[in-house]
Amino acid sequence: MATATARAPFAPRAWLPWLALLVAVIVVQLAFAATEAFPESWNIGLHDPIDAFNSWARTNQGHPLFTSFLDPISAAIGWGLRGVVDVLLWLPWFVLPGLVFFVIARTGHLWVAALAALGMTYPGMVGMWDTSMETLALMAVAVIACVVIGIPIGIWAALSPRVEQAIRPILDAMQVVPAPVYLIPMILFFGTRLVPAAVATVIYAIPPVIRMTTLGIGQVPGETVEAAQIFGSTRRQILTKVQLPLAGPSIMAGINQTIMMALGIVVIASLIGAGGLGQDVLESLQVRSPGRGLMAGLAIVVLAMVLDRVGRTFIDRSSPGVERAGLGWWGWGLLAVLSAGIVAGFLGVAGFPEGWQFSFAAPVDTAVIWVRDTFYPFTTAFNDFLVASVLIPVQSFLETTMVWPALLILVAWLAWQARGWGLAVFSAAGLLVIGLVGMWAFSIDTLVQTMAAVILSLAIAIPLGVWAGLNRRVEQALAPLLDALQTIPSFVYIIPVVMLFTVGRVPGIIASVLYAIAPGIRLTALGIKNVSTETVEASEAFGATERQTLWKVRIPLAAPTIMAGVNQVIMMVLAMVIIAGMVGGGGLGFEAVRALTRSEVGLGIEVGIAIVIMAMILDRLTEAAADRSRPVAPESA
Repeated sequence: MATATARAPFAPRAWLPWLALLVAVIVVQLAFAATEAFPESWNIGLHDPIDAFNSWARTNQGHPLFTSFLDPISAAIGWGLRGVVDVLLWLPWFVLPGLVFFVIARTGHLWVAALAALGMTYPGMVGMWDTSMETLALMAVAVIACVVIGIPIGIWAALSPRVEQAIRPILDAMQVVPAPVYLIPMILFFGTRLVPAAVATVIYAIPPVIRMTTLGIGQVPGETVEAAQIFGSTRRQILTKVQLPLAGPSIMAGINQTIMMALGIVVIASLIGAGGLGQDVLESLQVRSPGRGLMAGLAIVVLAMVLDRVGRTFIDRSSPGVERAGLGWWGWGLLAVLSAGIVAGFLGVAGFPEGWQFSFAAPVDTAVIWVRDTFYPFTTAFNDFLVASVLIPVQSFLETTMVWPALLILVAWLAWQARGWGLAVFSAAGLLVIGLVGMWAFSIDTLVQTMAAVILSLAIAIPLGVWAGLNRRVEQALAPLLDALQTIPSFVYIIPVVMLFTVGRVPGIIASVLYAIAPGIRLTALGIKNVSTETVEASEAFGATERQTLWKVRIPLAAPTIMAGVNQVIMMVLAMVIIAGMVGGGGLGFEAVRALTRSEVGLGIEVGIAIVIMAMILDRLTEAAADRSRPVAPESA
């Protein structure tokens, strides 16, 4: 008896969505052929009321909004910053290296402690001790504020699912926004210099503390909590004596991440006069001295590495010596260093010895100049090709050839294909808002530069990541280079690149590539390594060659992790937008720099809105692509 063949339900052919897109774009293109890029008359002039409020704020400092709310906050932050700076500059130079040594030495890692202590003296050796203390003070105040605010919020979110669901999208948005964007609204309420920098640093760096506190408390075993309840513990006792102690390593990991993020923004804060090491880097850029910029950048790197090592001593409980009772030799060492420092401070022995200072700025400047002069034909040809043959034609096509409704439809269609109507509506509305705040042309310019930097980054990162994932020696060789690339402040990349390529769009793109390739390489390598050995062996058992296994097994299975790397590359390139604008990159970056340096808060808010929307759209699109690339688990019979 013949069995009837089941007919599949009718479904649109795969090419129909593409045909619909093509028809829609052609129709819109013809209908709006005579329309300008984005109608100037549609600009809602958001900057006007903001600038009016800014002018009002400058002339009405006696208003209760300032005298009763903002001024006390500003005064408290300013008092804390000045106090910490004064104490750090008052203490003799040897106190901080000594404290670092004994704090790390308590874990038993004496060589690490010695290297960290030696590294802590580096800022003084290059004549940047005072500015390093200013940066350290800004970080200390910001991180303390993050801990005081973030841990209670994290506890609240861990104990209340509704609170956790409410703050999750806020934290997601806060981590998508590029760091420099936080500085713009701070000028409106706190002016310039240290206080707005500290507030912006707190807002930018607080999400890891909240997230890791929530995660740590949530991972406390339910059996442990139930046992405490059986023995009659109250809710507060369970929290303070069970959940928080067990969540301690997770909370400390969050604080450690906060410290690293705070270091990333304190340099950019020099744009609004925050001073510190960021000011040294900024001045190096202005005088085009890569050597001086490298010295300042390494000082920031050393601070980051030392603080990272100190933070890790509070996370790793398995280290020998951490759990021992009593002060121990390291505790007495801490007391001795502090006592000697206090005595020396009262005696006026504080500054770093000038005889120990040195500078390697001149040799580095000479080397960069030699490279510039030697490779001038190549760098000039590359610069001209990228600008004349890639950036300008693509920007002209998106800005003038393709009408703005067609671009809006294209982006919405891509979002719909990636994750449905919700993302499509969000993307279309976001692009429309960018146009309504008058940032359409600037955003197109920035988008083109971002695309170029991302494509160049991925062209380098994915092959190297695949190679590292297949070869452990390559991964080990790349590890220190990637660590350095991820630790060096973004400002530092731009200085030698400007000397090699002069000002313009290309230096910003090259610096963005250097800044962004590290996560792309790491996550690609991770994805390739995580493909199960059984799957690879099965492929080889069926006769697949090494190349076939790579292209048809490893890369498809690693695609979600690789797409996560793509997402990180895009976010890090966008974080360089403002810095690229400082060297002639144009677009939103140049407008943001103009807003920051001239205190044009209204323009800054408009630029910030455009950057945030662009970042969120690109973030959601790449996240959706990563989700779609995940292999579907076979249904159980």
